[in-house]
Amino acid sequence: MRIQPHELIIEHEPEDLADLDMSELRAWRERLQTVEYGYSYARRVTQGRLDTLMGELERRRSGAAETDLVGSMPETLGTHISGPGLPRPTRDLEPPDWADDLVAELDDIMGPSQLAELHEVDLDTLADAARRTSTLEHELSHARSTLHKRIDRVQAELIERYRAGAGVEDLLS
Repeated sequence: MRIQPHELIIEHEPEDLADLDMSELRAWRERLQTVEYGYSYARRVTQGRLDTLMGELERRRSGAAETDLVGSMPETLGTHISGPGLPRPTRDLEPPDWADDLVAELDDIMGPSQLAELHEVDLDTLADAARRTSTLEHELSHARSTLHKRIDRVQAELIERYRAGAGVEDLLS
């Protein structure tokens, strides 16, 4: 991957979150969530591309080469609508600008002109593109998982403070 999550988080994560006041803790969680959102966006785009490539591979390997790839896209792209685990809250944000750099890696694997003519791409090239896209998707998923653990750690600290009796002024600040 061109960008690593640690490159996007300017300051070092404190080892002891108890040293942060509530506003610092919330700000830290927000920074982590913004980075996670960019990776989430890139992973969703990558998964859609992977589903498209795998759908074309399956279409060819099954001998259904006469089947319309475009007509099968709703079923192909509907496969990974939700993943395992608890859902994360949705956010009404534009992806960060740097997320496009992650998505640009997909075009390095197989550009838009090849995708537009996917039925003409030879099988070896198609299989290689699917393999490389799958690797990118795994890297993005791993980065997101690491970010989720960090966000969960901050969230657990916030919850613990609320349970320990954080005052109204702490909740509002």
